[in-house]
Amino acid sequence: MNNSKRKNIEIMPGDPESLGALAVFCGINFAAAIPDELSAELVLTDLKGHVTEKIELPASERTGEVSSVFLKGVKPEETGYYYIIDGIKTMDPYACRIANGICYPLSDSFDWEDEKAPQIPVNDLCIYKLHVRGFTKKAGSSVKHKGTFAGLAEKIPYITGLGFNAVELMPVYEFDSFLSVRPYADAETAADGTVKAQQARNFWGYAEKNYYFAPKEEYSATGNSIREFRSLVKEFHKAGVEVFMEMYFPPKTEPFLALRAVRYWKSVYHIDGFHFIGEGTPVSWLVSDPLLKKTKLMLERVDAGWIYSGQTPKYRNLLEYNDDFLRTGRSLLKGDEGQIDAFSVNIRRNPQTHAFVNYMANVNGFTLYDMVCYDFKHNEANGEGNQDGTFQNFSWNCGSEGPSRKKNVRALRLRQLKNALCYVFLSQGVPLLYAGDEMLNTQNGNNNAYSSDNPTGWTDWSASKDAEEIRGFVKMLTALRKNHHILHMPKELKGTDYKGYGFPDISFHDSKAWVSARDYVTRTLAVLYCGMYTRCENLPDEDFFYVAYNAYWDAHPFALPVLPKGYAWYCMFITSEPGSDSQGEKLLKDQKFCECPPRTVCLLTGKKTETGKEEK
Repeated sequence: MNNSKRKNIEIMPGDPESLGALAVFCGINFAAAIPDELSAELVLTDLKGHVTEKIELPASERTGEVSSVFLKGVKPEETGYYYIIDGIKTMDPYACRIANGICYPLSDSFDWEDEKAPQIPVNDLCIYKLHVRGFTKKAGSSVKHKGTFAGLAEKIPYITGLGFNAVELMPVYEFDSFLSVRPYADAETAADGTVKAQQARNFWGYAEKNYYFAPKEEYSATGNSIREFRSLVKEFHKAGVEVFMEMYFPPKTEPFLALRAVRYWKSVYHIDGFHFIGEGTPVSWLVSDPLLKKTKLMLERVDAGWIYSGQTPKYRNLLEYNDDFLRTGRSLLKGDEGQIDAFSVNIRRNPQTHAFVNYMANVNGFTLYDMVCYDFKHNEANGEGNQDGTFQNFSWNCGSEGPSRKKNVRALRLRQLKNALCYVFLSQGVPLLYAGDEMLNTQNGNNNAYSSDNPTGWTDWSASKDAEEIRGFVKMLTALRKNHHILHMPKELKGTDYKGYGFPDISFHDSKAWVSARDYVTRTLAVLYCGMYTRCENLPDEDFFYVAYNAYWDAHPFALPVLPKGYAWYCMFITSEPGSDSQGEKLLKDQKFCECPPRTVCLLTGKKTETGKEEK
């Protein structure tokens, strides 16, 4: 290794195990993998990007393929760097920050004050998923720093006001902002005759090339993405909200890099959980890592038998993204046959080994509002001839494609949205809402807005009367769920009267009490939750809850089970009625039957009467 140009820097052999730039007491350890004995240089810069030092990294001095060097006297707060490998400028995949083509080590200290992670039990979670840039970028978001970590921090009161206690952030690490692979896009012919595919903006962040340790500098309002993102997490934690990160690991991702990145965000940024997607996810490494045993880990599929070898974990930290809930729920919502069996399974799935995350809309596919406005995708703006995106949307436009002024169409769409929200929030799994769905956010029928860093992909903050009603309905459902543990138990309900209370913990009904029709043409189901089973978790007794789901286009009578003496049935809300977020409890005149209107969800509660006597 060559000598330094500066007298106050001493070049010494480094630690090859500490990949990246690790600041220690008196300098920085640099270590990088250099393949195939290629020539390499470590280039140091000042904070303005001016080169201050070039250090050769000879192949003969490498450990395996790793070149390492310790620079005594170099201060991390004053130093940038990059590598020249085989004559090409290269960023460090382990860089803690990347700005203007320069890598930076983790340098600034941060005062977390008395911050504490909320440590919310899995069954109590209520997740709000969002895109950091898209969430506040659009006019109407009422934030000072639009499209940034700081802008999101300004919206924390809004998120908690909706009733959510966890946020899932789409990729917030540095990723390639442009995609070169667009299978359906028209190719461009250059002047020299070469043909190349059109590039697209990578708005969502699912890229083949990522820098997993560096917060996205583009999302920083202050020019210090490290400090700004730490501040964001601290403010969420102060508000009692957990922070989850979505991480995409494409095929051929090095397992060691992936594990180290997850550990890094956990320790340096106090992240509470991660959602892993991509074929390169090293599942066995992540789920078995002792450092992550109390960190919430969301997977596309959880094989609990393989992970736990038939045992029950002491701490339930695994969650499975339940895409089947979306498919089954949407199919039932629009009135398809043959969905009741799968729906009844999905709304109660809650094994002791892991939780299921339930949703009716997510980043892929139609928004919740577009689900009731479009039969067909409209992705022409993506430049791929409307061939991209899924062709299976499981949607119904309620009689008119796209925007409609017809009152009956608008009323039906509003009712269907409320029904969909009931499917999610009245199930035993973990509910997830995609940002903007509570405000009738639309992408105008685009079901694949991966490149839409524009108003199409940004959250719409306009507040129509209908949007205000749906937002109020979401608030009511999150509060209802929070206040009644029987709606989100820590263990799966058994469907038997195993405590001798006279009622099973969960039971299914229809036009006859205690009997649920399961014919292929059935589109109705009622679910009874017995609140006495909260005693099993050392919680106070709760009321009975009876949820009547009618996905049929005609009214349907549901038979009501006979309640204990001194109890009576009350109606909490009916989704076909306006203002269903504030209807209030009303005593049912008929205590034996509930007539549920077409395409409607009715929520009843069985509780003690004011007099303590059974109502006639």
